[in-house]
Amino acid sequence: MVITNVCCKYLEKQSWLILIALFFAMAAVAGEPGAGNSGENGHALSLQGSNQSNLVFIPGDAVSISTLPDSTSLLNNVFPIDDRGYVELPVYGKTKISHMTRDQFVAFIREQYKDELIYPNIQVKPMIRISVLGGVPRPGFYYFDEERSLWEVMYEVGGTMDENGLKEMRWKRSGKDVENNLIPSLQTGISLKRMGFRSGDQIWVKSPNKPGKLERARSYLTFVTAAASALTLYITYQRFIVRGN
Repeated sequence: MVITNVCCKYLEKQSWLILIALFFAMAAVAGEPGAGNSGENGHALSLQGSNQSNLVFIPGDAVSISTLPDSTSLLNNVFPIDDRGYVELPVYGKTKISHMTRDQFVAFIREQYKDELIYPNIQVKPMIRISVLGGVPRPGFYYFDEERSLWEVMYEVGGTMDENGLKEMRWKRSGKDVENNLIPSLQTGISLKRMGFRSGDQIWVKSPNKPGKLERARSYLTFVTAAASALTLYITYQRFIVRGN
């Protein structure tokens, strides 16, 4: 009987210790950051990434506004979007548009410029930054509608200055070649968006060849021949015309 009582008391103490250990273990698990809402956090991050990819007006790009047929409106222009997602509109000033859809931005313009707009027609287009460098008549940095084609881009810069310029165009990004053969894209008229162009991409066009040694020698020979002919005519004139008189 004594042994039985001792065993019961021992088990009773052990059960209390087990219960206390379980309590602290559960408290520790509940207190871990994200333990109870890891699924919610993952879902929030997923939504954030999705929203980022669905942005229409990207900071660092630009937006084109058209109010045609009213060609006199100050809104007919391309407006850069700064790194915080703001544009500076005429008269109104700065406003953030990076969180807006196209329809929301159009509604915003209609509301803010309702007294200035003659016609209700408003078109807004996101623009990407592309630089065209090398052998073109008008090299530089441009904003282009991503729905335009590479052919339209080359038309805008005046084509190429070298007859083989189109064949040797290169599409570069961050110093690396993306594509070296752009002829198929020129022929099909595929849009910049479908091609995969991003803001900051560059189009390098082959510059006209500088004259080589043979071309320079020919130029010098032509000059010397012309000078010799002029000298011969002068001597002939002096000998037969002047002295003959």
